[in-house]
Amino acid sequence: MYERHLGESPVTVPPIPASGFSARPSDAPTIPVMALTGIARYPRPTGLRPSAALAAAAAAALLALALTAALAAVSVVRLLTGGDGAGGDFASIYAAGRMIVSGDGALLYHAAAQESLQQSLYPGHLAHYNPYVLPAFVAWLMAPLAKMDFGVAFAVWAAINLALLVVAVRALAAWLAPVPAMPRRALLAVFVCSMPVVANALFGQVDLFVFAGVLFGWLLLERDRPVAAGFALSLALCKPHLLAGIVLLLLVQRRWRPLLVLAAVALPLLVLPALLLGPGVLLDNVAALISFPGSNAADAVNAGVMPNWRGFVVSLSGRNDAWLWLPGAALIAAAAMALALRRWLADGAARLAPQSYALAVLLPLLVSPHLHTQSLMLLFVPVALALRARFEHGGDADAQARATMLLLALHAALFALWLSAALGLAPMIFLVAAIFVSAACRWPTTANSKQQTAKPPATSHQPPATSDQ
Repeated sequence: MYERHLGESPVTVPPIPASGFSARPSDAPTIPVMALTGIARYPRPTGLRPSAALAAAAAAALLALALTAALAAVSVVRLLTGGDGAGGDFASIYAAGRMIVSGDGALLYHAAAQESLQQSLYPGHLAHYNPYVLPAFVAWLMAPLAKMDFGVAFAVWAAINLALLVVAVRALAAWLAPVPAMPRRALLAVFVCSMPVVANALFGQVDLFVFAGVLFGWLLLERDRPVAAGFALSLALCKPHLLAGIVLLLLVQRRWRPLLVLAAVALPLLVLPALLLGPGVLLDNVAALISFPGSNAADAVNAGVMPNWRGFVVSLSGRNDAWLWLPGAALIAAAAMALALRRWLADGAARLAPQSYALAVLLPLLVSPHLHTQSLMLLFVPVALALRARFEHGGDADAQARATMLLLALHAALFALWLSAALGLAPMIFLVAAIFVSAACRWPTTANSKQQTAKPPATSHQPPATSDQ
């Protein structure tokens, strides 16, 4: 979707007690900027010395946070004044809901009807309309909000997203309880303040539901509750292509129960709401999905800022011709599938391995031809899995410092690469690819697990030598 000014307002954080290194789910309410604004003064484990790399990462993260907050303030002003299409992504789903309310649902995927309705409903100047390509059930769910004024509906939608964010962060904090406090809180703070989460909030997008579905799906699969996991994954059906990797993983590893539950929810949810609007609406939806990735309509697609291979090629060449970006995208998809399949097939354990799930979550972020910043919040699921894998059985002070440094660097990189795309060059694909390759080839292990897998020193069983004398 069309992306403009992004950001988030600063949050006041309560003081952190000196004993703050106990792993408690109650960390969640205190996270929003703590690791980004006070990392140098944060109580460190005994022996942890500030390093130049950690200080540099903290400074870069602080700068990114300040710029994000400034852009957020500008975006909020534009939202309040209806300036130049701020919140334009929400305008798309809001107009779709209004079509349901007015009985015009048969025109849900008609570009001209969508553009005209968005222009008439938006309280200000809408420079570029956003075509509606989400499943029809999302429009049905938005119908109650579409009865409200645009500003009121946006505020209610923002409150719903904020509540979902709080629930997801608290669940993630509880699951990360075995991780030492400094890297754990750094991860939670970086996630909340990250550019993808801020973009979702300011544009009124639906990607937090995708994140929640993927996160809770993992938490339930880990607890051996496959049926509940299938229902949890259904939250991500508002953008079903982002579930493609998880569906492939479940198929390859023959985990039928979550897959069957997901299918049982997905089929009626994706089909019936469209059929209720008219016999041709489902076909219109399919046609829109097929044509949308290859569309040359710059205003509708905004391909030059996408965080994928397509975005990088389009930003370099200035052209959105499929023959330019599709071959490279296909090679990336083939290589990513090979790495993922090798891991999935090797994982023969009855319980799903975190590394396998991490690759499944990352796969669509590499291969999807249509992707925008807000969807990159899914990166934090594999990052969280890797963090717990590294520290589940403990970790020394230096390891905690390195992990915190990498998390702060990730926050700065997400902002810097988004800014680069906004200025004309979109290299985000290289960060996503690096995270995928690291997850596939350098999955972290704890010091304890390394010691357990190390070969014991050779011992001699020969009897002691005796003297002949």
